[in-house]
Amino acid sequence: MARERIRGIARFRRLLRRLPDAVRGEILVELHVTGREILRAVQARAPDLTGRLRAGLQSKVLPTSLRLQIGLIGTPAGRARLFYGRIQDLGRKAQVVMVQRRRRVTLSRRDGSTYSTLRTDARGRKERADIVATYRMKVPAMAPKRFVTGRYPDLRATLNANMRGIFSRSLARIGAGDE
Repeated sequence: MARERIRGIARFRRLLRRLPDAVRGEILVELHVTGREILRAVQARAPDLTGRLRAGLQSKVLPTSLRLQIGLIGTPAGRARLFYGRIQDLGRKAQVVMVQRRRRVTLSRRDGSTYSTLRTDARGRKERADIVATYRMKVPAMAPKRFVTGRYPDLRATLNANMRGIFSRSLARIGAGDE
């Protein structure tokens, strides 16, 4: 969702690419473990009306760049189904929108049952003739819930402390000439 920019990150990433494989492996393990903890915390803060939003939250570790992603990630179709997650997380301002109510058509299936749908043209677009009413609707403001983009200081502190330990051990080994 939201990305934070940190000064000096490009230089730090170049340093990470030159790390020995053993250190990279330790960092990946730590990112996986902490990623699962952060994901559980994010899921606990997420709104849970149907459970689909919590189920759509994922964590992903990118091994080449040593990055951890947590949130509504996955395929574009999967993110599109959970579009409201971004609205819930970041909030929404009050606004007035134009709404078009359309006439529905009742069709029958081969087995004899019926269903209601909107008529579409050959390209799949809704037909203009089916518009029954156009009106304004007030959409109220929604405060952000910040379940993905929120601060998790205790989990960040744990991750930073563990990473400091990994880096200090690896630098000590490199300084001693082990790797």
